[in-house]
Amino acid sequence: MPFQTTSGIHAFHRRWVLLPLSLIALGGCNYGFSGGGLDSNIRTIFIQPFENTTSWFDLEAELYEELSRKLPGQLGLNLGSEDNADAMLRGSITRYDDAARTQPGDAGAIQVVEHQVQIVVSVELIDRRNNVIVWDASSLTGRGEYRPDSQTDEVARQEALESILEQIVNGAQSRW
Repeated sequence: MPFQTTSGIHAFHRRWVLLPLSLIALGGCNYGFSGGGLDSNIRTIFIQPFENTTSWFDLEAELYEELSRKLPGQLGLNLGSEDNADAMLRGSITRYDDAARTQPGDAGAIQVVEHQVQIVVSVELIDRRNNVIVWDASSLTGRGEYRPDSQTDEVARQEALESILEQIVNGAQSRW
């Protein structure tokens, strides 16, 4: 057994006494995160279906589903109706691209190795109680990739939509 001094034992016991006291003191602080960085009066959000100016059918429905399912919880809000919500998120889908990435193959042929999907949206987050635009972005770009030999474009679209969701959350929370 290693030799231990009494001062080392006292320091060890002091830490174990101070730790619970520190936690109790911190528990009494009136500090916390409320509403995901938004004003405390914002408790509900209405997500308006985005306008889709692309030729990709149903993209607005996919984005609406992703935002409705995840955005309120990530911002610490509840989903509300258009008439009663404290905040509203609205926007438009301005671009959808599915571009092939190629590389040279055998005998000079070009081989498609993967595709990259890009979805570009413009967004406004509005405090409806104060009639103020809280945050906006004119060109959020979500990207996703898929390998056409083993995946569908749906995989990349989902990745791109999740990226857009993350950017909206980060933008709304940037008000801290």
